[in-house]
Amino acid sequence: MLNDVFALAPGAVADIVRQSEPQCVEPADRARQSLRARRGLPTSVAEHDAVVGAVRAACVSEDEGVLASLLAVDATAFFDGGGKVRALVKPVHGGAQVARSLLTLLARHPRTTLDTHAVNGRTGLMVQYGRQVAAVISLDVAGPQVVQVWVTVNPDKLRTWNHTCGLL
Repeated sequence: MLNDVFALAPGAVADIVRQSEPQCVEPADRARQSLRARRGLPTSVAEHDAVVGAVRAACVSEDEGVLASLLAVDATAFFDGGGKVRALVKPVHGGAQVARSLLTLLARHPRTTLDTHAVNGRTGLMVQYGRQVAAVISLDVAGPQVVQVWVTVNPDKLRTWNHTCGLL
C-alpha cells in the first residue's frame, strides 16, 4: 500500500516496515491480484440495484460516513461538464473524497431530487434541480461497493434526458 498510495520505492517500503524487499513485494502482489479479481467478478442486477439504492439513501440523508462506506477505499469519480458548466476537471480519488464531492454536487440547489433511473443499461441516479435534469450518475459496482462513479453534468448531454423525461 505504501508503494501504491505514496509512490514509495520497494526498498524504502522494506526499510519502513523492517522487512526484506521480497517479503514486502509478495503480499503487495497478492493484494493487487485480489483487488483485480474482486473487480473482475460480475455483479448481479439485484446486487447492483441494492448498492445503488443504498447510495441514493445515503445521499438523500446527507450521511457522508455511510456514503463513504458504500464506496471502495480506492473509488474514483469522473465529472463531465463538457466545458459548459462548472465541474471538477480532474478525477476524484478515494472513497471519502468521492462521497464529499457527490454530496457537494447535490447540495447546490434547494429543490434537488435524486431518483434511481436506468443509465447505460443499469440502474443509476438522476439528479433534478426543480424539473430540470441537472446530472446523471452511473455507478460501477464490484461486490458490495462502488468502484467508479461517472457524473454527467454537461447540458448538451443532458438535453436528451430532459426531453425524454418530458421536462422541457
